[in-house]
Amino acid sequence: MLADRLRHPAFHVALLGVLAAAAILVVKGPPTGEGAKRVVVTGSDLLQLRAGFARTWHREPTEVELRGLLEQHVRQEVLYREALARGYDRDDPVVRRAMQQKMEFLAAAQGGQGPPTDEEIEAYFTLRREKYRLPPMLSLAQVYITPDAPGATAEQRAAALLERLRHDDPGPDRLSGYGDAIMLAPFSADVTDADLRSAFGSGFAEAVLALEPGSWQGPISSGYGLHLVKVAERRDSRVPPWTDVRGIVVRDMEYEAANAAKEQVYQEIAQSYQIVTDSEVAELLGSAAE
Repeated sequence: MLADRLRHPAFHVALLGVLAAAAILVVKGPPTGEGAKRVVVTGSDLLQLRAGFARTWHREPTEVELRGLLEQHVRQEVLYREALARGYDRDDPVVRRAMQQKMEFLAAAQGGQGPPTDEEIEAYFTLRREKYRLPPMLSLAQVYITPDAPGATAEQRAAALLERLRHDDPGPDRLSGYGDAIMLAPFSADVTDADLRSAFGSGFAEAVLALEPGSWQGPISSGYGLHLVKVAERRDSRVPPWTDVRGIVVRDMEYEAANAAKEQVYQEIAQSYQIVTDSEVAELLGSAAE
């Protein structure tokens, strides 16, 4: 595994960046004195942030977006300078970003306290129950009637087939013997409103959601043609037991803990830095506090 990683091109690029940055540090040395603790942000930086956003999104950033870009720029500068002060690397843009990430990875690692206990997982889940709420779900069978068959109209064929389905009440394994062929499953379990809308369209989804479970009904039209539908089961929206979503909850806990640790380390480091701005930048940052 380690040998494979050492042979990976990405490792070679990162290694070259580290070696280049180390060479620069040997020649120039790390920044020293008060300048190492000063982050200067000017209107020129603001223009560059605007231009970068416009190139990516093909539009001008909103004030909120620009403020976010500016705050991220300051954050990057603080973490970058702290990485320099600790002798990690310097000057290469790829290494610059890697250094910021290294500081944040180290901070996230400091926040790790080992696997959470069942009590901690349950407590976290209890405070955020609605986040894990499941949407309403249906289990349904459907038989398709093509509008292009010769002879009787699709509506006439659907009416005759509906009577037959109500009489036979076939199980899921026998549905292929009814209706016309289509590349759709005749029986679907745990289907959400979003699933129905994606597969058949909004009109079909609304009609199916209004059906009473237990009997064949229709026809209901979709972009494919006509459908005869039986809702076998309907389950209302519910919050599952925490044990059913344990893996998801643990991932959320780890993600939140890592972010909190990174933010805490950044705030501690940022206190030792002086952020110097010109009037344009100061006005933008000041509006965030209003």
